[in-house]
Amino acid sequence: MTEHSHPTVHRPFDSIYRENFEVVEERHEAVRLYPHSEQLPALARALRWEFHAGLPHHIAGVDHRADAFHKIMRRLAAMMFCNVINEARADQVRLHHLVDRNLVTEASIVQQITVETKQGLLHRFRFYASDDFVPEIFLSGRRVLFTDHVLQRFSKRVPNAVGGDLSDLLLRFFGTPHVAMKIGPGYAFVLLDAGSVLAFPFKETETEFILTTCLTVDEINSLEMDFPPRAFNLHYDRAFTVPRIRHWLPTRWMIDRHQSWQRKTRLPPWQQSPNRRWSDLGHWIKDHIIKQGHGPGSKIMFGDHIPGPCVLEVRPNSVEARYNELKAYKKMYPDKDWDAIFAERERPIPS
Repeated sequence: MTEHSHPTVHRPFDSIYRENFEVVEERHEAVRLYPHSEQLPALARALRWEFHAGLPHHIAGVDHRADAFHKIMRRLAAMMFCNVINEARADQVRLHHLVDRNLVTEASIVQQITVETKQGLLHRFRFYASDDFVPEIFLSGRRVLFTDHVLQRFSKRVPNAVGGDLSDLLLRFFGTPHVAMKIGPGYAFVLLDAGSVLAFPFKETETEFILTTCLTVDEINSLEMDFPPRAFNLHYDRAFTVPRIRHWLPTRWMIDRHQSWQRKTRLPPWQQSPNRRWSDLGHWIKDHIIKQGHGPGSKIMFGDHIPGPCVLEVRPNSVEARYNELKAYKKMYPDKDWDAIFAERERPIPS
């Protein structure tokens, strides 16, 4: 595709580690990328310095050799840096915390890729932490696309900080495995959220999930359960095999979401985070993690042992959860062909 000669977006980069620098948009005919791909290494380097500067060495220096306790501290640090300190930036550079393949959490830059189609704008996201870690997050082997309507409705319907709506959306959607439930004539990914529910109706093909809108409990008129539920994993590699042993129970998750929807609890109002310096938060992290019960002997692992954004943290002397729903259904209801039923649940339903 032919590149436009002049990017249409110029925003001053908000960092003391790279002053007098403008973040620009990359354009190719019907495709726009923000930030520009060639700028990602320089932006990431400045943000990494800022991230590390506010941390004590025992967290800033965490690498693949560190124990789980320190990796858990590093994960909370990156989460706070991306979603509290940087939840809304004037340069509209969005940050998202992601664990790399060594379970070390990085503050990654969100690159938004927007494609103009006859049906409207479609958005997808990839994440840049370094030249060695530039993942896109897939959902059970398929790419996730967001219509522009999803972004608009999320911003309008979900309480969030001014300018922080996209960061909030990515934190919610890419932070947990998913179950799909029937809403009206189609299916939606349904999330529990502060005692309420959020739903993202979607269309699906063999290779993509296209999210079409965002619904809060006020807009969900019907919500049906399937047994067994359709369960989905987030992951980095395009290739995907459905796990039979999971860290979570999709049926329990589905029932919890249905019960929450029945209660009709609305999302709480957005509350501004305390205005604290990053260096103050950085030194608070270890005490907070210890109060949560973590310490030497804690464990950290990928959710369902699939490299991706979802992580399981296990406290010392606790046991890793392991569930085999297919085996459980066979035991409870041996007269049914559960192998065939589960296979059907995992098949794409073309729109």
